[in-house]
Amino acid sequence: MSHSVMHFTLRDFRPSDADAVVSWLHGPDDVLAVAGTGAPWPYPAGALVTADAAPGCHARVLTWQHDGDAVLGHVAVVRVAADAGRLARVVLAPHLRGQGLSGSFLALAVEDARAHGIRELALFVVPGNEPALRSYAAAGFARTAPDADHPEYVRLVRRLDAPDR
Repeated sequence: MSHSVMHFTLRDFRPSDADAVVSWLHGPDDVLAVAGTGAPWPYPAGALVTADAAPGCHARVLTWQHDGDAVLGHVAVVRVAADAGRLARVVLAPHLRGQGLSGSFLALAVEDARAHGIRELALFVVPGNEPALRSYAAAGFARTAPDADHPEYVRLVRRLDAPDR
């Protein structure tokens, strides 16, 4: 299954994509922002492959519509209940950051989650990651109370059964 917005598309993550994705993580703070508090530095490609193969995880790669082999971003939708999920390991290639492309990327991720029956989508953001918090707010995600299992993060949620913004 492939969804597209503008000139991007999402395709299924392949283990061979992992090297490109982990090459974007330049230090422990990057790993924390993308993979969470339990992830090691350096973050090995095998850890991403293992995480993306977990039950209930649907990992996707952002590519150009005309070049499905290009790896431009990564996102995983993890099912946490029958109709609820969370976005995990969301990262855009460094050369694409700061260009206003996160909206298209997130729109594709939301569309993909909807296609998998997700009606409520949550995610966790490292406090102080203002660019990410702005991007998610613009994509319709709202802050909620901290999650009891992950109080160290800002938790955001979006209902997917509501109309797009």
